[in-house]
Amino acid sequence: MVVVAARWQRQTAYTMFHKMNVQVEPILPLDTYPVPLSLVGGKGRSLAQLVSASFPVPGGFVVTTAAYRQLVEDNGLTAKLQKILNDTNLDDPAAVGRTAEQIVPWFESATLPVGFDDSLSASYRKIGAVDPPVAVRSSATVEDLPELSFAGQQDSFLEVRGSAAVMKALRRCWASLWTARAILYRQRMQVDHTDVAMGVVVQRMIPAEVAGILFTANPTNGARDELVINASYGLGEAIVSGQVTPDTYLLQRGQSEPREIQLGGKEVMSVPVERASTASQGTLNQPVPESQRSVPCLSPQRIAELVRLSLEVETLCGGQPQDIEWGFAGDRCWLLQARPITELPPAPLTNVSWDPPRKRDLLVRRQLVEHLPDPLSPLFADAYLSAGIDEGLSEFLAKEMDLPHNLYSQLLDGPPFLSVNGYGYQQARMAPLRQLLPAVPRLAWIYPKLAWKFLRHSVSLWRDHGLPAYQQTIHTWQAVTPQQVTDEQLLNGIQRLSSADAQYWGYCSLIVGIAKITEGLLHWFLGTRLVKGELTSGMFLRGFPSKTIEVQQSLEAIASEIRHHAALAERVTQAPASALPELLANCPEGHLASSQLAAHLRQYGHQIYNLDFCEPTQIDQPLPVLLGLQRLLTHVEDVAARQAAMIRQRDELVTQTRATLGPLRRWTFGKLLGWAQQAGPHREEALFYLGAGWPTLRGLALELGHRLVAARSLSTPDDVFYLTRDELATAAAARATGQGCPEYLEQAAQQRQLQASRRRLHPPGVLPIGARLKYGPFSLEMWETQIRNADDADNLTGFPVSPGTVTGIASVIHSPDDFDQMVPGTILVCPTTTPAWTPLFPQATGLVTDIGGILAHGSIVAREYGIPAVLGLGNGTQRIASGQRITVDGTRGTVTLLDEAQAIDASDASKPGPHARSP
Repeated sequence: MVVVAARWQRQTAYTMFHKMNVQVEPILPLDTYPVPLSLVGGKGRSLAQLVSASFPVPGGFVVTTAAYRQLVEDNGLTAKLQKILNDTNLDDPAAVGRTAEQIVPWFESATLPVGFDDSLSASYRKIGAVDPPVAVRSSATVEDLPELSFAGQQDSFLEVRGSAAVMKALRRCWASLWTARAILYRQRMQVDHTDVAMGVVVQRMIPAEVAGILFTANPTNGARDELVINASYGLGEAIVSGQVTPDTYLLQRGQSEPREIQLGGKEVMSVPVERASTASQGTLNQPVPESQRSVPCLSPQRIAELVRLSLEVETLCGGQPQDIEWGFAGDRCWLLQARPITELPPAPLTNVSWDPPRKRDLLVRRQLVEHLPDPLSPLFADAYLSAGIDEGLSEFLAKEMDLPHNLYSQLLDGPPFLSVNGYGYQQARMAPLRQLLPAVPRLAWIYPKLAWKFLRHSVSLWRDHGLPAYQQTIHTWQAVTPQQVTDEQLLNGIQRLSSADAQYWGYCSLIVGIAKITEGLLHWFLGTRLVKGELTSGMFLRGFPSKTIEVQQSLEAIASEIRHHAALAERVTQAPASALPELLANCPEGHLASSQLAAHLRQYGHQIYNLDFCEPTQIDQPLPVLLGLQRLLTHVEDVAARQAAMIRQRDELVTQTRATLGPLRRWTFGKLLGWAQQAGPHREEALFYLGAGWPTLRGLALELGHRLVAARSLSTPDDVFYLTRDELATAAAARATGQGCPEYLEQAAQQRQLQASRRRLHPPGVLPIGARLKYGPFSLEMWETQIRNADDADNLTGFPVSPGTVTGIASVIHSPDDFDQMVPGTILVCPTTTPAWTPLFPQATGLVTDIGGILAHGSIVAREYGIPAVLGLGNGTQRIASGQRITVDGTRGTVTLLDEAQAIDASDASKPGPHARSP
């Protein structure tokens, strides 16, 4: 159960608000400003600010949270709310619904504070006329904020007339703080239920002829130089509630003439009920005349006035983009609400150039970069891609190859890895021949010997040298208590672990290289005329033991333990995945499963979503694991049986293929198959440990971040990833003298914002754009990991890596933040995959990626799960939308877009479509 702390305590005027010289009254005029959020709620404070600045806002008053808190205390609701919340599984929607049904009547029948009824009636009469129509609108203390809008979670009522009706609407607003949707929303947003209170705004109704919403930044693409207006006839309620398709106006900032107008249907408009008596309350929808539907509902003059007012509101609010509700009555524009735009995307970058740093550079997104799908953090780019690669790979070359440390600089025309617009690239331009000549004698002598060494001993070099050395470095720094070492030691640990992982990548590259060569040869042979049928290497490389299967079996064991307790299994299935660790830990029947889950994360939680250590690892962000665990409760999978079936199919196919070949071709097939099957399985295990030091490194970095926050050099501990090593050293030196580096506060924020904006870019596979990988007359395009598909193509080509075809609905998952949007039974479409993405595979019927080739992580795992996969489309996540039906042919390497995207119904997605699994 979720235990709610007892925080319900009445707070008096002089303890809460005396510093602001605000008297705590149950009712305040709407123009009372400044006024704290905790007294009038988000909407009330925003409107009070507008009124104080002389904006056209309908007059009225605010029933403060003091009235709400008084009512709660006087009626003994504090203890009742506390108990019922403690007794409710707040992660179970059905349980929350039953609880809400009990709570709401408490507020509707509660005894009002003495004299409150009279005060409310007196304030209502001051609005003017007899029984004036008003809007009674909820204003909770956690709504209309930059990070939390709570839009639509609490109730509001329009066209309310008469003191009794206003009182009834007020009670319903208070009660709406405890509806099922409000409780579940707070639970999902991790807002403490005991920290919220309700203010209520009562305003004169404006009989708007046209109303709508204006955004002072484009909420779709984040452009700060664009304004968007939604407008329709009547009251704005029809737009806000989604009952009508409004006109949409797109404007350039600084101009009042729309750049684009998209006419909506505007079939209905919301209007007040006839005001014949106080018994007539609320609004109704009536048809818009046909002649008005096909013309814009806003005149140029009204657009200009609306834009002027909205930009002035934005200025008043410190330049923060605003979401503004408005209405025109007669010639006047009234502002009905203003709040920050929530979840506004980062501003798009302009004038982006993908030219490489030097004209002669030839850059490709392959090899190590396949594990870096997103723009790099400054600390990773500095400590790993620059210093770590240089130090780690140089040590690897010297140790295992007896080659000089500067070999890379002799062979390559530039550093081995670098970034363009924040994205990692590998240097593919070989050094000029005159630069290579001095190294030729040594290379000619040592390469034949090394080639034989690596062909025969690459696995033992990785297993006996590379992996133990990396693990020893990790253990050394795991033994360090971050809080007990100096800033310099923390920085040293970050660099040592970065370099150790880069050196480990050198060993991985041996395994990956041998596996790619041997599988490539097998794949080439199967595609020649020497072999009949459409065979691919992937058909012969499935069913081997792997870390992927080991992880899946570990999760199966946890799911099996939970299934032994029917009630627990039901709760785990219904709860949000993110709540599972707490649920298991707090339930007696779940203690063993909780221990198993903790052990699973300790053993496998180092798996990376992204090689950039700025991003959390699986132990930091276990949502995919938890989602996979939930699915295993309802979709029991026998991993051992599946593996046995794959082995049987693989061996039968080998026998069948041998039978079709003559002696020489059969011998060649056997040799190539043996090499590929010997090398392939080690590839995934080697990469399983890439980034294994990141949980330890992140602990060191975040400890340094905490110290620099205290020194006022950073805003949050994870800002540490947005500075370079030299900048962190400067900040640490300043901290040692009791000083801060306030300039880094803004710099880290700017770098974070820049990275967010860069995430929306789509990096080309090769730079310069259109360049071809080759050295002299020799083509090297086989080493590319992205196919060049047209931006408007509906038939896309990629690398066929796991055979079979499937037609189904796509789930486009851009990053771990989107994992909860993966619909079981759909085709997974993503930029790339790493080991930490593996829990999504049991839910997928196919796989499509932007980057990756025959030996990418996704190809190996897709084979193990028997799902068709096509990798390296380049622009798959750009061309395919969630909900779109596509066909994936993992044998031919094609993806076909069949229709437009539509909302995904999980039940429909899980239905088998026309598809053929791999043989």
